Amino acid sequence: MKFLLISSNKDLASKNIANHIKEYFDVFETDKELLALTDADLKKADYYIFLSKHRSMANKPSLTVHTPGNLTENNDFGGNPKEICPCDAVLNTLLLKNIYKNYKSYYGNSKIKEFDVSFEVVHHSPTDLKAPTVFVEIGSSEKEWVLKEAGEIIAKSVLETIDAIKTKNYEKKIRAIGFGGGHYAPKFTKLALEDKYYFGYLVPKYASVSEEVLNQLINKMEVDKALIDWKGCRGEDRRKYIEFFEKEGIEWERV
Repeated sequence: MKFLLISSNKDLASKNIANHIKEYFDVFETDKELLALTDADLKKADYYIFLSKHRSMANKPSLTVHTPGNLTENNDFGGNPKEICPCDAVLNTLLLKNIYKNYKSYYGNSKIKEFDVSFEVVHHSPTDLKAPTVFVEIGSSEKEWVLKEAGEIIAKSVLETIDAIKTKNYEKKIRAIGFGGGHYAPKFTKLALEDKYYFGYLVPKYASVSEEVLNQLINKMEVDKALIDWKGCRGEDRRKYIEFFEKEGIEWERV
């Protein structure tokens, strides 16, 4: 079972995290931007974990987890339109839970206590990788990207998650795809941190996905159930998604 951890020398947060990992685990370092990478740039692996910065207009300090891909025709941030990377719900959720646990252990530290820990929805490149892929990110400005404590939290969480998956040291839970809500998926983040589900792909309200993409969501991840944030999803999209799930024999639930 091979994990490839990927760091860019052009990314301050990426270098920060990598510096805390390299003593214990090999890191694939590149001079390219992470979002410019494709399958051809990387060594073959069973799992890809990108160590990355997160940028937002609000500049809110954050620690985030998400699988990359383009849910629609929009590929403004690289990759191919309507293409998503494979996803492992266990990997994504263990990363989120370990980040939250390790973040809480730093909570008395004034430098770190204002951070949000959350999933993000599927977005940006790369899109063409052939194995489960996830980004772990420090946001949202240079001040946070270089913060030693943030790098330590992500690094420790990545190493703990790899160990848990390699040793199969995790409980069995329903592996879910989430539909609806905002970019930081607050409802699905909460359910994951409450140990209710393992979440993989998360599709926001603002992305109305086609059947082509829906097929990728169920074929590039082991899916037990689809959860719909009922109030956070447009009626026309709910109907389309439910019709698709029922046609494919996939259980769904409103939350």
